[in-house]
Amino acid sequence: MSGKYIIITIFSVFCILLSGCQKDEGLTIGTSSVEIGSPIDPDDRALHFRVEINGDGIEKDLEYKVRFKIINSYLRELIDSEEIELDDVYHETGLITGSSVELKKVFSVDEIRKSVEDNKGVIVELYNEEKTIKREVVAIFRENIKQLVKINPTAKIKTIELNDPNEIAIYRIAVSNSTKINYIPDINTHPKYLFNLDNESYYLWITEDVGMIMNTEDTFTIYSLSDSSRKEIKEIID
Repeated sequence: MSGKYIIITIFSVFCILLSGCQKDEGLTIGTSSVEIGSPIDPDDRALHFRVEINGDGIEKDLEYKVRFKIINSYLRELIDSEEIELDDVYHETGLITGSSVELKKVFSVDEIRKSVEDNKGVIVELYNEEKTIKREVVAIFRENIKQLVKINPTAKIKTIELNDPNEIAIYRIAVSNSTKINYIPDINTHPKYLFNLDNESYYLWITEDVGMIMNTEDTFTIYSLSDSSRKEIKEIID
């Protein structure tokens, strides 16, 4: 008789343990992505990490958290981190969460895409205080900002040497008074010129009618020169 009770007890404990394991098994990581920029903010240059948590099995007594592990060296250098742990604690599913990180270096969208999609450089984990529940590779990259021009490294771009104080003043005023263009300009050609000013470098497009500059470290934004600055710079170049 005692043997029968022992078997029943062991079976009951096994069922309890199995039930506890199965609770977490209903949780799933839905769509996860790495995104550059924001579709609603054209000035956004951050890297955004998004994930959706779905399914059943949340235990109300436990705190669930999400973290992104950065295993690609290029991405690690861009954000200066190997792991992004979300501050929020979750007690429900069916939610979309994430974190945004400012980039620490000049970036290439193509390299970020390659690091995420081809090199599988980001992993997202759902975990609680007891264990890691789910672990998935982030395979989706979204580009929410568009690069206005891709500079061919072999293209011939003339560097304008600024040595004369008067010319330096003219270019400095031109940069200071330039206006951000809030539409996508029709840029069909590489810039013909480049100049260095106050520790920054700029591409320059200039004709009789149009003058535009672009910081070499931000090829997603372009600025229009004022008419007076365009005329003065055109006279210097000619």
